[in-house]
Amino acid sequence: MRRQKSLIDEIPLGGIVSVRDRLLEMQAKGHPILRLESGDPSFDIPPHVREAIEKALRDGQTHYTAGAGIPPLRRAIADKLRRDNRIAIDGPERVLVTNGAMHALYIAFRALVEQPGDEIIVPDPTWTETADNVRLAGGAVVRCRLDPARAWSLVPERIEALVTPRTRAIVLNTPHNPTGAVLDRPTLEGILAVAERHDLWVVSDEAYETVLFDGREHLSIGSLPGAERRVVSIFSMSKSYAMSGLRVGYVAVNDDLLIERMAKLLRCTINGVNSATQHGAVAALDGPQEATREMTRVYQQRRDVLMAGLRQLRHLEAFTPQGAFYVWARIADSWPGHDGQRDGWAMTHSLIDQAGIGSAPGEVFGPAGAGHLRFAFSCSTEQIERAAALLPGLGL
Repeated sequence: MRRQKSLIDEIPLGGIVSVRDRLLEMQAKGHPILRLESGDPSFDIPPHVREAIEKALRDGQTHYTAGAGIPPLRRAIADKLRRDNRIAIDGPERVLVTNGAMHALYIAFRALVEQPGDEIIVPDPTWTETADNVRLAGGAVVRCRLDPARAWSLVPERIEALVTPRTRAIVLNTPHNPTGAVLDRPTLEGILAVAERHDLWVVSDEAYETVLFDGREHLSIGSLPGAERRVVSIFSMSKSYAMSGLRVGYVAVNDDLLIERMAKLLRCTINGVNSATQHGAVAALDGPQEATREMTRVYQQRRDVLMAGLRQLRHLEAFTPQGAFYVWARIADSWPGHDGQRDGWAMTHSLIDQAGIGSAPGEVFGPAGAGHLRFAFSCSTEQIERAAALLPGLGL
């Protein structure tokens, strides 16, 4: 059968997946491995969230829900956005519940891209699926190189230089995957000003909003003056409440047309998020937050342990993350390489071959990621301690 090339054919299966598969294959053969390649929280969900899910199951809450989310959850999200994020959301009707933040990104880009080739400016490096979802929506990815001299921050002047008549939106992610950078108020104000001058949307991915270190506080760009009708705000339950496998995210925007478009996409893609987990999400948002704060405290401890090990290496220069649970490291020019190669993939394979330590090659995050590695410290504290102890002895 003759087939034409599809847009989907341009989307890779995922470089981090290949690293994970290699590690799991080694584990199946009895080799010890350390899972620093994957950003999956090691914690259990908070007990009151588990109890709410179990109660929903006992009460028979296992049927179709309203496509946009159960009303109690949409109300809880709207209340949380106003209370914690200071976002002036008009009401629960401006909130949609999604199958994780990745799904929220997809429907947001699909709603924003009106003509094939409409441009979306994304950070470089960026989480791989951000750029892939822009392409799946029919948009063109325009990469804005982050500035390592400014702690891997987005620079509003660089964004503005990339704006064309085809530009529809600017994407930001703070705290940032993969670098761990956190955007400050002046930077967010500068990005919003660029969007206002050129009549652009801002898509704000805030999945790591609670994972901040050294006393930092999260600032949502949607809370700034003038942002009320210009920002699409996206959040996740995965990182804040360790609900990664339960797949609950949400998107909020004060715009009739975008809400209508995204609601249609919800119907046609998932027809509603898992019913029982939505009740768990209500409990997570409305209930005690001690578990979330404790996770962040442990993440900072893990960060510091891992950084202590990385600082002993000659050929890796690690950036201290301000948030999220990743360490971003540059491969120094002094590194002799592995199997004749010197890129992030070579270093990734070197670490696996020598010590079974997983990492993510910087190349999967975009052109600016070349020659870098990302280490996740979301795995157990024991694995982080073992990796930190092994790293100095690897000749790196």
